[in-house]
Amino acid sequence: MKSVNIKIFIMALLLAVSYKAYSQTELYKQYEHRTEFTVMCIMQYPITDSVKTDITLFVPHDKEGILPMLQEFNITNLNKDTVLNRYENGKVYPLCIYNVYADDIKKKYEKKANESYKNMSKLVYSYHAGMIMIFHDIETEERNRKVTRYLLNAVKKPLKLPEVQENK
Repeated sequence: MKSVNIKIFIMALLLAVSYKAYSQTELYKQYEHRTEFTVMCIMQYPITDSVKTDITLFVPHDKEGILPMLQEFNITNLNKDTVLNRYENGKVYPLCIYNVYADDIKKKYEKKANESYKNMSKLVYSYHAGMIMIFHDIETEERNRKVTRYLLNAVKKPLKLPEVQENK
């Protein structure tokens, strides 16, 4: 865990205490045994004053570790050099946001007319943080709009998201 910034652990610890993270998401339980990346779970994270959601975080152990993770989670349309050199020339790149099936995060969600949001999650790759985040509990169109708005604000202020310290 030497490559994970202490800030992310402090944030996760504070959130665990503040939001009573006494359980984990099913996705966390599915991946907790993996050793090539760290999986974290934040329960009832406040997106707005009225909307809270569970988040599962996938953090690679080093900079190159993100590439196999991106392939595993079916995020294959990103430029490898941009992913690995996300701080080149001082530029911070945005988030890549995908709607995915809650029961199969590797499959892109294609909402059909009159279908609910119950089986949808948001998979987010953050260039700035160097990690994959899954936002659960979308459930309704209103919650979807609020989570999307939160993520769009995070593009403008990427330090709102957890950071990963890279090994050099």
